[in-house]
Amino acid sequence: MSGGARIALALVLVVGAVLFALALAWPEPSEPPTEPPRDGGAVAVPAARPAEPGILDSHESCKRCHEEIWREWSEDRHSQAWVGPLYTEQSKNHTDTSCFSCHAPRPILETGLDSPAEARQDFRESGVNCLSCHQRGRHVVTSGTPASAGGPEGAPCGPVHDPAFPDDRPDMREATINFCGVCHNLHGTHLEFMGSRYYRDGMTCLSCHMAEEVVSPVVTGGPPRARRTHRFPGAHSPEMLRKAMTIVASQQKERIVARVVNRGAGHRIPTDARHRAIRLKIAFLDAYGQPVPVLDPHTGNLEREALLDLIRLFYRQEQKEPTQIDPEGTLGKDNWRESSIAIPEAAKGGKAILRLYYNLSPYVPVEQGTLVEEKAVPIE
Repeated sequence: MSGGARIALALVLVVGAVLFALALAWPEPSEPPTEPPRDGGAVAVPAARPAEPGILDSHESCKRCHEEIWREWSEDRHSQAWVGPLYTEQSKNHTDTSCFSCHAPRPILETGLDSPAEARQDFRESGVNCLSCHQRGRHVVTSGTPASAGGPEGAPCGPVHDPAFPDDRPDMREATINFCGVCHNLHGTHLEFMGSRYYRDGMTCLSCHMAEEVVSPVVTGGPPRARRTHRFPGAHSPEMLRKAMTIVASQQKERIVARVVNRGAGHRIPTDARHRAIRLKIAFLDAYGQPVPVLDPHTGNLEREALLDLIRLFYRQEQKEPTQIDPEGTLGKDNWRESSIAIPEAAKGGKAILRLYYNLSPYVPVEQGTLVEEKAVPIE
């Protein structure tokens, strides 16, 4: 072999060795590229990277990146589902195990929308926390794609868009309602909603209970964008209660006739919990504004203020038919409940004062509840 040939062979071997070494050192892609679909549809969202070990151990992990949303949740009743004083009392100081599954549930996306909630074993004091609704395995599930949240693709919690909730799925509304129904259908609340006009108008539970919108970062330090808050106002909110019900009353001959009207709730009022109660009370004043005693139809006693109506889903041992009021547009049902009382003779020329109260427990004085509305009816 000539000297020139030997030099050329040596150069080929050196270059080949360098290329081979570079090929070994070159990092392989973590995931194969997503090919555009052949049917012209949208490009699929690639799977997120696995979460770092321990990153989803508790709801506290979420606070690291989602401070504002975490704060909203911490101010909501969901965060108090286990430690709230009413639940502590009703569950006999956390000994009634039948309550555990909804007050400290495992991730609903893991146990399933068509299955009863299951109680988790740890971090129960955080109640219905972030992971109860958003965790699936080692990922958190978002309502959109990870990029739409303004966070980094491949964030350590592994955000993914749940394929069970595509925006164009025909039964998306049912999936959203059933999501809430896993815990809130113990007494038929989401079925009540699906029988109302609100459901037929295209609304979901979130239309009222997650209606508040803000413009703020989803991820701390990220770009502000329009989103719904993680506050879920309900029976603990005086504003929500006043939107839900009202009094319609008038004098009809010798009686005051009053209706409690379900004017804004998409389910019965009250709903869900048997210990909730709506009370309509009435007092009479004479022509000089002085109180007139009234015969209470429930106690048979003369009272300064009488209980005109009690609206409840009673406990089974009470053996009473429910008096709840159906939502507007429920077929074959009224969205009001009517009661009446005789006008005391001394109240002629005066007025009747009706007060509507909402109580979280039927065993406390009515005044400890929320005064939803007060209405005066002149008496001829």
